Parts: sequence; C-alpha cells; structure tokens
Amino acid sequence: MSIGGRELRGASLGAIVFVALMVLTVGAFAIERAARSSDDLVNTVVLSPQLGIDGARVEFTLAKPDSDVDVLIIDGNADSDGAVVKTLATGKELAAGTHVYEWDGTNDDGIRAPSGLYALEVVLGQQDRDIKPPGRIEIPANVEHPSIGG
Repeated sequence: MSIGGRELRGASLGAIVFVALMVLTVGAFAIERAARSSDDLVNTVVLSPQLGIDGARVEFTLAKPDSDVDVLIIDGNADSDGAVVKTLATGKELAAGTHVYEWDGTNDDGIRAPSGLYALEVVLGQQDRDIKPPGRIEIPANVEHPSIGG
C-alpha cells in the first residue's frame, strides 16, 4: 500500500484505541460511582449553619439500619484534632431513614462550648464505620444564648 494507506491505517488504529480508552474510562467511572453509592451509609445531612437561641438542628439519613450508633458533635475547626465535644446518642439502634437531633451548644459536662466550628460524626458500630459528613455548625464569638448556661 502507499504511504497514504499506512497513514490511514495508523489513524484508524489511533481512533480505535482512543474510543476503547474512552469506553474503559466511562466504565470505570460508572463502577466507582456505583461502589460509592452503595457505600453512602449516611446521607442527606442537614446541619444548622449557626447555633441559635433554640440550639442547632442535626439531621441525617441512614441508608441501612445499625444497632450500635453514636451521634457526636466534634471540634470542626481547621486545626483541630476532631475531639468529641458532645455526645447526642451512644449505642443507639437506628433504623434506615431520617434521624433528627438537637444540640444545645454545650459540651458533655454541660458547659457552653467556646465559639468556633463544630461538625457531626456518626459512628456505625455494627458496620464498623466512622463517618464525618461535610458541613459545620458555628458558635459565633460574643453571642449570648439564653438556653445555654455560662
């Protein structure tokens, strides 16, 4: 064949390789997405963005039931170690579905937590998972909350 024919075969081979790589990439993405979907045990998380007079609402949905769930408020500041501030539930049996808790802005000793950012942590004991969904609750500086002592 002529040089032009070789170039045509080379271009065709290149196009075939390109299409094959695209198909494999899309397939890998779909498999990864399916794996993540089945791994999303805690989803639809709604946190009050700021502690109000009535406290902060913590809401999440469990994809699967778990017989040993801890629901925790942890230090959510950027430089923190994620220490537990308040235990909202410990060792609870929770069904699949939506669960709502209220945080009054105090720590486990009943003392007002300092201003800063706080996060949710859900520990699923039966499934041996520790989940820290995105989102933060802020306790602003110099704001009095009548429902909080101290």
